[in-house]
Amino acid sequence: MGNCCSVTLQVTCDALISRCLDCTFGRAAYLCSMEKNLKSLTNALEELKALKNDVDRAEAQEQRRLDQVQLWMSRVKDIQVEVDELLRDKDQELQKLCAGGCCSSSCKSSYEYGKKVNEKWKEVDDLILKGRTFNVVAREAPPPEMRQTEQTVGMESMIVELWKELEEPEVGIVGLYGMGGVGKTTLLDQIYNKYLDTPNDLDFIIWIPISRNHRIEKIQNEIGRKIGCSSDKWENKEERQKAQGIFWALRKKKFVLLLDDVWEWVDLKKVGIPIPDETNLSKLIFTTRDEHVCSKMGGRKKRVKCLEEEEAWKLFRENVNVAEDVLSLDPEIPVLARNVARKCAGLPLALIIVGRAMSCKKTAREWKDAIHVLRRSASEFEGMKEVFPLLKLSYDNLSSDQVKACFLYCALFPEDYAIHKDELIYKWMGEEILKEYADVDGALNKGYTIIGTLVRSCLLEDIRGHVKMHDVIRDMALWLACELEETRDNFMVQAGHLLKEIPNVEKWEGVKKMSLMANDIENLDTIPSCPNLHTLFLSNNRLKMVAQNFFNSMSTLRVLDLSKNKGLAQLPSGISKLVSLLYLDLSETCIAALPIELKALVKLIYLNLEHTSELDMIPQNLLSSFSKLRVLRLYNSGTCKSILGDNAHLESELQSLKHLDMLTFTIQTDLISERFFTSNKLLSCTRFLCLDGLSFLDISPLACMKRAYSLTINSCGLEYNLNVLNQSSFKHLEAVDVHDCPNLSDLTWLVFAPNLKTLSIRSCSNMTEIIRLEKLGEIAQVDEMNQFSKLDELILVSLPQLESIYGDKTLPFLYLKRIEARGCQNLKKLPLNLPKRDLVITGEEEWWNMLGWENEAVERAFLPCFRPYK
Repeated sequence: MGNCCSVTLQVTCDALISRCLDCTFGRAAYLCSMEKNLKSLTNALEELKALKNDVDRAEAQEQRRLDQVQLWMSRVKDIQVEVDELLRDKDQELQKLCAGGCCSSSCKSSYEYGKKVNEKWKEVDDLILKGRTFNVVAREAPPPEMRQTEQTVGMESMIVELWKELEEPEVGIVGLYGMGGVGKTTLLDQIYNKYLDTPNDLDFIIWIPISRNHRIEKIQNEIGRKIGCSSDKWENKEERQKAQGIFWALRKKKFVLLLDDVWEWVDLKKVGIPIPDETNLSKLIFTTRDEHVCSKMGGRKKRVKCLEEEEAWKLFRENVNVAEDVLSLDPEIPVLARNVARKCAGLPLALIIVGRAMSCKKTAREWKDAIHVLRRSASEFEGMKEVFPLLKLSYDNLSSDQVKACFLYCALFPEDYAIHKDELIYKWMGEEILKEYADVDGALNKGYTIIGTLVRSCLLEDIRGHVKMHDVIRDMALWLACELEETRDNFMVQAGHLLKEIPNVEKWEGVKKMSLMANDIENLDTIPSCPNLHTLFLSNNRLKMVAQNFFNSMSTLRVLDLSKNKGLAQLPSGISKLVSLLYLDLSETCIAALPIELKALVKLIYLNLEHTSELDMIPQNLLSSFSKLRVLRLYNSGTCKSILGDNAHLESELQSLKHLDMLTFTIQTDLISERFFTSNKLLSCTRFLCLDGLSFLDISPLACMKRAYSLTINSCGLEYNLNVLNQSSFKHLEAVDVHDCPNLSDLTWLVFAPNLKTLSIRSCSNMTEIIRLEKLGEIAQVDEMNQFSKLDELILVSLPQLESIYGDKTLPFLYLKRIEARGCQNLKKLPLNLPKRDLVITGEEEWWNMLGWENEAVERAFLPCFRPYK
């Protein structure tokens, strides 16, 4: 037994010694150092990955990858895979080691594994050393190039103002908005070039066109090209990966990004653009035709406006004389050229294109013909054919056919015409553009939304309760109305053309919308054939006579406007043919009686009889036949005087109009006022009320008028009991006009009109205070901070005894835009504390100079607001 054991032990030891001797011949080092080498390889790989990431980020901040870097990155990618595969067997190979790691149960495989570890470690180290030698990993970005721009005549001051604003650290985003062709791109180009010309520490100055229906990927590719990420690999990346690359490239850089022609909100986060702010001192400047885009993009908004007349003339003159001094060829031409320039209404695009088109017109007769063409049909003028398609993009971008129809409708009014917003919406109701709204408020709300869209799209201009259409935009709208297949030949517009007779009625056959307003037409004595006519504007003419059969072929007519024809005293009985009529405006005519034939107008929803002082007779059962009537306007109508006399039947007929939603009315006798204030129907639907010549009236019952938003008080003696009123008494009241009331000393009851926007007080000789603070002590609850907080216009005229507006207190006046004070020599202090940028104060200089202020600093702050009254 002992001998056997001795022999076995000897054989085993011999084998072990033999293996160890084998390992000593160049193999032992791989086994003994395996564990240490594995750790070193793992650490080296992590260092290589970090270096690769650094190179990736550096590349993203610069340009397209250099070939040598591309090769290195490819090798790094391969070796990562190889090392990962090698390390997967690490635990298994380490378990084979024995004798303190210097031997292995499988010496050959351990040797081969240890050798691979050692070789990969060396390869990784070599790649690390190579990567550290890269000072430049990509080609530099192509230097930004100066942009060629159009003339900047008249824009110099805005360029200076905008540049000054961009120099402010807190200004990160600025949106330039305005109508097409107004010069937004020119302004953006000028700012871009100024950045290139001005020494600065900017890393990137990037100009990118956006255009309609933009795609995030296209913007990313443009930015990528400008910052040097453009390559086949970049093009194939996903949107999210590109955004990440752009973000890494720009996040620690100072950049200026200029985006031209933005039509809808650009999500900067999706693109990968870090938000410019006071921290990174970067800037984003963009142009758009839609103010709403400015709001969504954030930052400051700046409107680019049309040029003033002299600036426009200078720009036009430069383009007319581009080749030779055409304006000096004939003494008549400069005068005629001024008229052509005015037709462009300060729009730089039109001034440039029309000016260049006229540069070859060298005789006065050519210029006269051009003016005739521009006035008759601007779309036929050669230059305008280039302008209109560019402006049409704004029309194309409108959200719906309904909004587009409302826009084209505005072209029915004359050039430079201030269109009252409410009147426009009532006409849209008559056209059934807003037919989905059963009540007036719903239609008005929708109408104001549409107007807001058109204003923000710079297709209409908002002017205090009115809108205007720029002359060139109007010409474009008329061009569209003639060019679009669905409206071609449907519009006939000759508004403000000084016509003395109606145009050739033979051309009326296919017309759907016709406007002959603001002419000198006296007689409608020709019988037209127009079976498709929906709209007829004849307001503001000199009409005296309408032929009996004039309306015979107008059975489809929906809107008829005969207002402001002060010589029109009678309507023809043939008006009964207008069986489809929804809208009828007879305001400011001298019609004395309404014909009974009007009973045929059973679809009527709108009837305007305001300022018809001669109208003293409405036939019995006429009003009640308008069972669908929603709007009835009787403000300052002679009918109101006799509503309890010859027109006593009107009271019950008004009560019977179930759909009547909006009434304007004038109360001129104490007896009518008593009956009026006891009628729930009249109180509930009256929106505009005039109290005229009443000897005595307690104002308190007016609190029952839950929907009244305009109140006129003329030549009345009023009393009121504040204790019977409360904070909701006049909450809907938005406009108050008080004039010629010598017995009134104050209007303290206005503290219960928190939504008041316009207050006009004139010729009240004994008015000493508007709000008498002593009377407020009688009231339990009055929110002083809410007084006049929504007021935007305050007019004070011929109030010689007025001493204060709100005692000696100041009020916030959050929305106040205009104060007019004339003939108020005793008003020595205004209740103002902080000036607003858009506040205008008009009055006599003598009055302004004697006003008292809290201190000199406040006085200096308000000085820019003052405009001397002339």
